Amino acid sequence: MEIEKILKRIEIFDKPSKINISLDNLTKLQEAYILNVPYENLDFVFKKEFSVNILKIYEKIVCNYRGGICYESNTLFMYLLKNLGFDVQMIFAKVEDITYIGADYPHLALLVTIDNKQYLVDVANGQNVRVPLCLNEDKIVKSEDIEYKLKKINEEEFALMFNHKYKGWQTRYIFTKEKKSVSDFSGIFENTKNYKQFSNYAPLLVTKALENGRVTLTDDTMTYKKDDHKRVWEISLENRAEVLRDYFNIEI
Repeated sequence: MEIEKILKRIEIFDKPSKINISLDNLTKLQEAYILNVPYENLDFVFKKEFSVNILKIYEKIVCNYRGGICYESNTLFMYLLKNLGFDVQMIFAKVEDITYIGADYPHLALLVTIDNKQYLVDVANGQNVRVPLCLNEDKIVKSEDIEYKLKKINEEEFALMFNHKYKGWQTRYIFTKEKKSVSDFSGIFENTKNYKQFSNYAPLLVTKALENGRVTLTDDTMTYKKDDHKRVWEISLENRAEVLRDYFNIEI
């Protein structure tokens, strides 16, 4: 696996040796990944088991220009950060909306430490905060016209919050700082009864951030939002491959 190819995949053309350890560069890398690698669960449609093997993730996302779910994209992003010299670890989160992940599956996110400060980093949670959030700062940031912040629940738990237009501040997910590894979730996609049942009814979701918006494909609907303009239209099964190619650069 080549770090240069991972950087090229997210349209960063700096040499790895030129990317020093800083919050600015972490922010740049996170935003670049989110803008270029969609969250997508197409393998449910293909009846293909996901893999958390880093070589297979690299082949899928970097070589085949696909996207991935949280276990794939955050694993690849952690590999990239580690090879660039960042102090990063995997953590688990409990997502409030379990439509696309299922109640039995913890969400995988990352915790990055820079200058003794810890930052929540997540490149695979659909419409979500696009920048690192410091665990010790009560800071509000805006992504896609939605405000986000972190809330400390107790000494062990934190919540990623978003400001709902009508309901006020709501919980996106709750996480702890407990360090996780691939072995903690490698069995999720094995031939288990729960996974088979979930993968059979999980709705299709392919979504990618734009500079000032988002493009999203579900089972039969396409949504394109940019700036103040939003368009929604129906997609037939026959047109799905064309849509994936034209809007997500995914060749099926």
